Amino acid sequence: MRFGTPARIVTAAGLLALALIGLVVREGVARAQGREVRLAIEAYDPRSLLSGHYLQFQIQDRPAGDSACPPGAEGDPRSRIRGWIALVPAGGRHRAAGFADSRAGAERLGPVAVRGRLTCLPRGRPGPEGAQMEPDMTAVLDLGVDRFHAEQDQAERMEAALVRGAEGTPDGETPLAVVSVGRDGKARLKAVVIGGRRTDLDWF
Repeated sequence: MRFGTPARIVTAAGLLALALIGLVVREGVARAQGREVRLAIEAYDPRSLLSGHYLQFQIQDRPAGDSACPPGAEGDPRSRIRGWIALVPAGGRHRAAGFADSRAGAERLGPVAVRGRLTCLPRGRPGPEGAQMEPDMTAVLDLGVDRFHAEQDQAERMEAALVRGAEGTPDGETPLAVVSVGRDGKARLKAVVIGGRRTDLDWF
């Protein structure tokens, strides 16, 4: 039995829709079953005309133990070297403890290993009155997770709260991304915690 062009188009569209549904379901299961970690974030522009409304952020924090730089971290923000980042719990969240080429290497540095890119950059912090800025190091984690989709008003409120957080808040109020680390080592965003309030993704 031969099908006409319209029937073939409908069949192909149906198969693509089923494949997309399967992908969403698999990602949802992986997100639910992964290990949950919390990582400190800072804000970017919350809106995009092409991508709809979202809160854009960057995962960054002081290195674990407030050391100069986690072992293996890159010092060049233009570097595209990706591997495995070791995370360790610290003060109600996780921080970067090091970077390795392999998962086994990262797991020797910390209990959680996630795929991504780790850069360590100098930042200034206020020194004693009248003194120059003291050097401080910030670990920037590129895990492929950098935006939270929301309604425009909600995204703008969250962005404003992130800016206030960057200006200095108690440690318990540090803005956080709640990330699920799957068995495959991939990071998947679950929620953000801003101003002490958790907002979960609910569109998948």
